[in-house]
Amino acid sequence: MAYQAIIYEKKNRIAYLTLNRPHRGNSYDKVMENEVLSVWQDVKQDDDVWGVIVTGGGDKFFCTGIDQRAAYEEDTFHKKGGSNPSNFPNRPKGMWKPVLVAVNGICCGAGVHWIWQNDIIICSDQATFFDPHVTRGWVPVREMLGMATRLPFAVVMRMAIMGTTERVDAKRAYDLGLVTEVVPHDRLIPRATEIMEQVFEQSPLAVRAIIETLHRGMGLEYHYKDAEDMGVLIRNPIQTTEDRREGTRAFAEKRKPVWKAR
Repeated sequence: MAYQAIIYEKKNRIAYLTLNRPHRGNSYDKVMENEVLSVWQDVKQDDDVWGVIVTGGGDKFFCTGIDQRAAYEEDTFHKKGGSNPSNFPNRPKGMWKPVLVAVNGICCGAGVHWIWQNDIIICSDQATFFDPHVTRGWVPVREMLGMATRLPFAVVMRMAIMGTTERVDAKRAYDLGLVTEVVPHDRLIPRATEIMEQVFEQSPLAVRAIIETLHRGMGLEYHYKDAEDMGVLIRNPIQTTEDRREGTRAFAEKRKPVWKAR
């Protein structure tokens, strides 16, 4: 299969997935969404794949979430009645092969789904983490509930309500436990490969079993869904407000939004 928005290759039992829209911050559009979904299905079904390494194309961005300009241009929120402009292609249910995320640059917005949903997170010394939702008039329900499984409540709250003004660099991400290793930028993928090869030295079935146990036991499947349902109910009225439309419009027009609290 020829891919437009990702690079996908398999070598020595490792599937390498690169989000490859650096000209748009490696943000998601429908093409990338569908391609990543197809990769997940391939990984789940291919017995010769024992683990996955995910990174971003280029040197500046890992993933900046949904392509907001495309969503604005398509008026996606209006057409979908306030739902997400894209269904972020989550790790498929029942896929417990180890996933290592190698954050090579800016990780923000829905890009943080890659962090909290997966197993080993490392980053380059150029990585930065933040959440821009409230800066644009949106409510980061899924993103911040997920990050609350990885970070202390106070840290998540600060990220959630300070928007683009609160940024966590690579060193602080390591100190907070968000990532387990900070690597020189040019060593990121070689180091990710070394780690995955060390995982492969262990029993693959035992590895998958403990990944499933930890994800389920920590409530990453069940408690999160309950919290998400509650958050969506709180968020949905905001999606049709004047401020939400203004935030998206201002971002597309590259200006500061003028908030009216209505």
